[in-house]
Order: sequence, then structure tokens, then C-alpha cells
Amino acid sequence: MGHTSSSITKTFIGLTKRVSSHTVNTFWLKDRYIRTRDGRLRFRCKAAASVCVVALSMTVAPHVLHSHTTGSAESFALASMSPSLGVDKHAGDSIHPGFSMADAEAAAEKSERVASLVTRAHVIKAKPVKLDPVDMDLEINSGDTLAGSLQRAGVNAAESYSIVKAVSKHYDPRLIRPGQNVRIQMQPQNNELKLSKLELASDPIRTIVIEREKDGAFKSEIAEKEIVQEMAAARAEIKSSLYGSAAKNGVPDPIIAQAIKILSWSIDFQRDIKQGDTFEVLYDTFMTDDGQYVRSGEPYYIKLKQSGEEMAFYRHEFEGGRIGYFKADGHSAKKGLLSTPVDGARMSSGFGMRHHPVLGYSKMHKGTDFAAPTGTPIYAAGDGVIEKASRFGAYGNYVRIRHNDNIKTAYAHMSRFGKDVKSGSTVKQGEVIGYIGTTGRSTGPHLHYEVLLDGTQVNPNSVKIPTGEVLAGAELNKFKSTVASYEKQFKKLIGTLKFAFNMTEEADS
Repeated sequence: MGHTSSSITKTFIGLTKRVSSHTVNTFWLKDRYIRTRDGRLRFRCKAAASVCVVALSMTVAPHVLHSHTTGSAESFALASMSPSLGVDKHAGDSIHPGFSMADAEAAAEKSERVASLVTRAHVIKAKPVKLDPVDMDLEINSGDTLAGSLQRAGVNAAESYSIVKAVSKHYDPRLIRPGQNVRIQMQPQNNELKLSKLELASDPIRTIVIEREKDGAFKSEIAEKEIVQEMAAARAEIKSSLYGSAAKNGVPDPIIAQAIKILSWSIDFQRDIKQGDTFEVLYDTFMTDDGQYVRSGEPYYIKLKQSGEEMAFYRHEFEGGRIGYFKADGHSAKKGLLSTPVDGARMSSGFGMRHHPVLGYSKMHKGTDFAAPTGTPIYAAGDGVIEKASRFGAYGNYVRIRHNDNIKTAYAHMSRFGKDVKSGSTVKQGEVIGYIGTTGRSTGPHLHYEVLLDGTQVNPNSVKIPTGEVLAGAELNKFKSTVASYEKQFKKLIGTLKFAFNMTEEADS
């Protein structure tokens, strides 16, 4: 450290002399407070001097980084300090007797180390940080907005507003719901991350894509996935209900509802369905090309096995597009009247004599009661014309339908009527005519259902209900060919499902 240490020593000694002299002259300090009896500088003064040197080096060191001098940090610092402190850079090499060469070199070495560290820190701070592109999924939480979620991800307020405005051209951002994902891409730009792309799925088919253009503006467009129609098959053993067992086996809700409606022309779901019965269905679905479910189509084949007996119905399309469901022999599934005009109801009282729950004495019950929650839909048992739709004494809200010249059905205790249900209007079998309630003389929500034969209430189970349409000739031959193709397709799909299920079991074992 040769020349550097010598320069520091000279400067420090000159500075010490001046400071000592100035201090004594200004504050009238006695020499004994500064030097020991043998003339050496006291320890506290050595320490103070060392701190001064270190502090001066740290103050000057940052400027060294930007200087164009070829000397060391200490040389530059001393050269800068000499004029202001009055230090003579040509002073002799003599050392003040109170300050040894070892002390000066130690202080200079410490100063050099500090200056080196400070310089290195400034170099690191000045080095630009490398930013990598970022892809992330933003999950919308309860109470979130699209703009708020973007700002939490690092997008500034102005750009968040521009992005939301671009999205709103195709989709109302207020419709975004908790749990929905928004995919974004961030790219480095001017030493910061900027949003370059956003993808928001408005439904399983359509995705809104927002991209930053070269001028910084955002453009928006809709990307649509390809839709593929697929056939599916399911077989379910009924545990508690047909609906629950079918749903557990992956059958979509709309398909189950249609199957129940078709079967309900022949089956009373409260009395006829038993645990251990088997349900089969062949239906179509619409999926995206990446395997996401979009919607279901229609059931093509439905079978219910009960205690060894089978009841199967097949879809048939007539020329002109009319659709019907028929048994394999060509007889329509649709009969004159539904067995049960309400889904999911429990028969709470049958036709015949009973102890009246309100009047308190035995009285003829001229209908069938089905208990169900208030608001459960009630269906027209068959095609016909509405004769009455109004309040009707103890019946409460009441509807009566004429199906032909001698058969009518009646529905009582409704909470409200169906849409456009009024006297004189026509209805189709299965159309909603009202909703379960407890109006009139009633102890709880239920449907009182009557079948009238030539104006007299009769037991619905004793009435011979006329059957529906029957296929014949070329239409029947066409239908039988369709039946064969449905059964073949069902067996193929069920066999594939069985194989996949067995493979899964083996892999798990």
C-alpha cells in the first residue's frame, strides 16, 4: 500500500495538527487532554481520528465510481480534501510524535476496505434486474371485480380500465362470478412487467381473448371451440331413487328428467320403483374438442328392469321432424293419461273411504293425494281443453281438464296456476298447469287429483286408459331398424365402460 499509505499518513498528520491547534485555541483545551506525558496521542483521540478517516472515505467513495481518474479511491479522496482542509500534499514524511506509522497505516487500510465495499455496493445497485415473462391464473374471489383482480396482479389502474373496456365489447364484466378463472400473460417492457394477453372463458365454448398491440392499445376477439357430438351409455342399479342412482353414474340432469317423463306414462314412481331395479339409457351429449361438457341432447333408448320384467322405449323420428317414443312393437309410450301428474311426490291418501283429517269423520275420498313441497310443478295428465281454472270452494285453487267426451281430470289445492292456464285454453300432456300448495280445505301442501268418468269421480287405477299411437307398415319397419341400431350401440358403449372400470379396479388393487 506504499504510496497510498504515505499520502494518507501525511494528510492525517497535517489534519491532526490543525485540528489539535484549532481545538486548543478555540476551546482552551489543555495539551494534557490530547497527549500523554510521554508525548503520544491519547487513545480516545486515536479512535476519533480513525472514525474521521473512515467517515471521509465513505463520503467520497461513491463519487469515485463516476470519476475518470486512474488512481485509487483514497488518492482521489485525499486530493479532493487537501485544498479544503489546508493539507499540504508536499509536506514532509515526518510523523507527529503522538501518532505512530502503524496507527496511520491501520486507519488507511480500514478506509480502503470500506471504500471498496461501498464502491462494490453501488455497482450491484446500478446493475439492471432481469425480468422473466409470467403466466398466471387469477381466481375471482367473492366481492372481487375484474379490474381489482388485475390491479392486485400488478396491472396499473389505467390499463386495468382499458382491459375491462375491451372485455365489455363481448361480455358484461359484472357477470363474472367467484371461482371463475382469468388467465393472463405478463411480458417485460421498459424494465417492468406489462400485461400482454388475457383470456376469459365466458362459457364452455367461447373465450374472450385480449391482446396488447404494438401501439400499446388492447384488441379483443372471441375464440370458439369446436363442438363434437358423442353418444353415451349408462346402467344404474337403483338404490333409493332412479334420479339419484342415474346421476351418480354420470347421466346429465336433463336426460334423467326426460327419461322419467317418458317412463311416467306407464310407471308410478312412488309405488312401482323398488330398490334393486335396473335403469339403462343411451343418449347423446355435446362436448368441446378438449373434452368439456357443453350440453346434453336426447335419450335414444330407455329401459327399466323390475323383478324380471322389462319396459323399454326407443326414440323415433317421423318424416317432418316429429319425435316420439315407442315400445319395440311400435306402441307409443304416451298414453291417454299420466299415471302420476307430479314428480317426486308421495301418495299420502288413496281413493275410498277414510277418516277426514279436517272434518273429523269418515267420508268418501274421491281422488288420490300426492304430498310434495309447496311449489312442486303439477303436469297435465293428458292432452285436452281446460274447463275450469279458478278458486273452487274447499278445493282451493282448482283446474279441470276435458280429455275427450267422457274422461276429465281435476287438480286441487294449488298454490298458484301455471302460465297462460285459463278456462278454454288447450294443454299438452306433461305441460305445467300449476304448483303444489295447501289452499282450500287442506292440512298441508299436497295435490288432490281426480279422474272423472262421465262426470263421476272414479278410482284412477280402475279406469281403462286408451293407448296412444301405434306404428304400422313402412313406418314400423323403419322404426325396427332404428331399434336394432340403438341396442347394438348401447351394448358396444356399455362393454367399453365395463372394460375401463375393470382396468381401473386392477390398477387400484
